[in-house]
Amino acid sequence: MSSALPPFISVQPVTIDKIVAVVNNGIITESELDQRVKLLAERLSAQNVALPPERLLRRRVLNQMVMERLELQYAKRIGIHVSDAEVAAAEATLAARNKMSVAQFEHVLSTEGFTPHAFHQRLRRELTIRALIERRISRGVTISKASVERFMTEERAAAGSRYKIAEITLSVPATAGQAARSRILARARKIAESIASGESFSQAAIAHSEDQHALEGGQLGWRRADNLRPLFVHAVTRMQVGQVRVLAGREAVYLIKLENRKEGKKQPATLQVRLRQIVLQPTAQMSAAMVHEKLKDLERRLQKGQSFGALARAYSEAGDAMRGGKTGWVSLGSLPPALAQAAQSLPIGTVGGPYAVGHGQALIEVEARRLRHGLTRSAAERLLRMRKGSALYVRWLQTLRDDAYIHYTRND
Repeated sequence: MSSALPPFISVQPVTIDKIVAVVNNGIITESELDQRVKLLAERLSAQNVALPPERLLRRRVLNQMVMERLELQYAKRIGIHVSDAEVAAAEATLAARNKMSVAQFEHVLSTEGFTPHAFHQRLRRELTIRALIERRISRGVTISKASVERFMTEERAAAGSRYKIAEITLSVPATAGQAARSRILARARKIAESIASGESFSQAAIAHSEDQHALEGGQLGWRRADNLRPLFVHAVTRMQVGQVRVLAGREAVYLIKLENRKEGKKQPATLQVRLRQIVLQPTAQMSAAMVHEKLKDLERRLQKGQSFGALARAYSEAGDAMRGGKTGWVSLGSLPPALAQAAQSLPIGTVGGPYAVGHGQALIEVEARRLRHGLTRSAAERLLRMRKGSALYVRWLQTLRDDAYIHYTRND
């Protein structure tokens, strides 16, 4: 028997990625948190936003990641999936609205600290949230005619002007009484006093705001009146650049800062279409391919003379299903790319599809087209419904968090 010793084996140390949070059956690791904090710090620096203390920044980022995991877990559970193609289409739409190619758009984003991958992740999350709102919240939202009239009046008063705005949102719980609302309002005014005394709005937003823009220093960027809450529109048309105001809404108290303004110009006429649609969404039980086949079957039934309205009421999952799928007048630019192209080219009274609509698919029939200036009543109602749905979504999200298992393994 040989007495020789086995050769020495060098063992390299292995770095174990620590878990910083457990969210239901998922985890968030320290390396994921480090990477998100690094990207955010780079983006804020590129935008000349003063960074808060690192401990505060890490805590806010981790809380945001926890909420994202809850949203994505729920979306997956109910069958919502945003494909790479949908993300690419959304990016192309954003680039076109800014009159840029995708390459030019991504270059501008890079100057603001966004890598293409980071922006695509953010866009995918926003599309998922929009789908969640549409699926679970917006169907039950009702908007009064008076609300639509007020919004259209404010939008006309803005006359196409654009506003660069930052916001801080302090949510008001649905069960809050007058005393609780007063405390939240007092807190908002105290933050406003701190900003007036020299604290930067962006640092205050990162430290206090409870909405999705908090970690961007509350920056909403440039918005037209029709892309702002009606409460904001009423305020910014009367504010001076640099002014900060506290606004009390039903679902939240806001601090808004008007950072800049561009006066409106007469807008060119836009092409609007009046459609009927039947929208189906894929689920865990029904794949995208099955949705496509179901819509093709409905198309064959329409060609045999069945009523579009009756089939829309029976099968469509869009908010307009009970109106027989009637969308009212909508601007071509507000439609998903595939749907917009079809709505522009389909002969009047012709059924086409299925076309990609968010994460679902749709059959459409073009009832009429026209050229118009300004916001349509149906577009105003749709915007208001989405915003009211967003506020309800925030409350529902808090319930989702309350019902979830969340464990932080360390203090970040």
